[in-house]
Amino acid sequence: MKYYSHSDSVSWLEEYKARHNAGLEAQRIVASFSKRFFSEHVPCDGFSDIETLGCPSHFFEDELMCILNMEGRKGLTWKYYAKKILYFLRQQNILKNLKEYLQRPTERQSFLEGAVLIDQYCNPLSDICLKSVQAQVDDITDKVRKVLRTKNPRHPSLASKAGEVLVPEVELQRQVLDAMNCVLYEQLKYKGNELDYYNSLNSYIHQVLIRRTGIPISLSVLYLTIARQLGVKLEPVNFPSHFLLRWCQGKEGSTDIFDYTYIDAFGKGKQLTVKECEYLIGHHVTEEFYGVVTSKEVLQRMVGNLLNLGKRESTDQSYQLLRDSLDLYLAMYPDNVQHLMLQARLYFHLGIWPEKVLDILQHIQALDPSQHGAVGYLVQHTLEHIERRKEELGPEVKHRSDEKHKEVCFSIGLIMKHKRYGYNCVIYGWDPACMMGHEWIRNMNVHSLPHGPHQPFYNVLVEDGSCRYAAQENLEYNSEPREIPHPDIGRYFSEFTGLHYLANTELEIRYPEDLELTRATVQKIYSSGKE
Repeated sequence: MKYYSHSDSVSWLEEYKARHNAGLEAQRIVASFSKRFFSEHVPCDGFSDIETLGCPSHFFEDELMCILNMEGRKGLTWKYYAKKILYFLRQQNILKNLKEYLQRPTERQSFLEGAVLIDQYCNPLSDICLKSVQAQVDDITDKVRKVLRTKNPRHPSLASKAGEVLVPEVELQRQVLDAMNCVLYEQLKYKGNELDYYNSLNSYIHQVLIRRTGIPISLSVLYLTIARQLGVKLEPVNFPSHFLLRWCQGKEGSTDIFDYTYIDAFGKGKQLTVKECEYLIGHHVTEEFYGVVTSKEVLQRMVGNLLNLGKRESTDQSYQLLRDSLDLYLAMYPDNVQHLMLQARLYFHLGIWPEKVLDILQHIQALDPSQHGAVGYLVQHTLEHIERRKEELGPEVKHRSDEKHKEVCFSIGLIMKHKRYGYNCVIYGWDPACMMGHEWIRNMNVHSLPHGPHQPFYNVLVEDGSCRYAAQENLEYNSEPREIPHPDIGRYFSEFTGLHYLANTELEIRYPEDLELTRATVQKIYSSGKE
């Protein structure tokens, strides 16, 4: 009902028809994605028909949610592509909101709202909204007021409109900060996450509120927001290696760094002098690093942290965090050559959206002609990639009846266990012998195996979210088959039966004789009648 006004005269029959047609359109598009994008990542231009929808977007989203919420272990491929489409739609909407936020006057750019926008963009399928986050912050603020009331019942921050008027005296401001430290760090047990500092959850404000831990910048945004709601103006300081806040002790707007006390929200709200700030990071810094920064610069640092984490994540083979944080950075700084080049290299590495790579490279060349060497190299190889794609004759079909495949023992959809490493996995492809290059074979020490590279190798989705290439002699049937929680499971399989996975149409085309063998194998191994 949030899409309708109570004062409007609505034709509910017409609304129902619109919802019904949106549902049919969503189902048609989702069904088409498997055939169109099975052999590659869904490129952003793959969503072009969604951008020109002839139906209300909230009806379209509603149908996607219905697909995602289908009960049971069926419809895995539909769920996989519905999730990707919903991810795209929500990110596009959040990006529009971010650009609108950045165009506002600085005084109307809330630090909390900026943090929520970053959180939403990186987690578009989570239920995150500014209203909910603000309500949680308000709840903490109310707790601070209760503590403050016991210390000073007549404190100006206890007024209902506190926050609109700044608390004038330094001593009264100190009482607010003391009450904040009591609530945040003693009562609610917030703390800096020293043990798992490089976890991306530390950067997402909704997770900071749930887990009560974070990194300096995320905890600083929370601390600053609460202080301002209580009439104490704290300002963000882009201090190297450790984000801080500053609190003016002298004349407002002073440019003397010694007129400020610096607050470490990561360190339980500890108040620091200039010299103590340098002790914190272990070296001297110039005065410019003690200056206040804008909300856009705060967001830049938050996104920069996520970019660095995205580069570190080796298990995420789609580099989703790196892609999302690059999108955010380039939304703020669209002409940054360094990050444009990183985006072009990333798409090139993943083999996705070559036409977009060419657009980015053209933009880089216009901005900085000195990049012509790197640009030329990528342009040449991207054009070769486009030509190879045009020459592809279709999917390679592997028949088990072929003589060269007679040594292949396992089939698509079987739940396996690795004999050496113990991980659970499901087979989604196989080769009669190792098809990797000499360097991979050497690095993986394949020649130390009794049968070396001259045995069947299997593409497997692993329960930890990785994709691996395993030798036949290292795999065995899993005595207790279970679902494999891999993000790409729906790309290859339509259903989990409880004992094995059923290949979807596109995978079955490539391995047409595997399904019957998988069923026969399962019947033979698990004869307890579960299936």
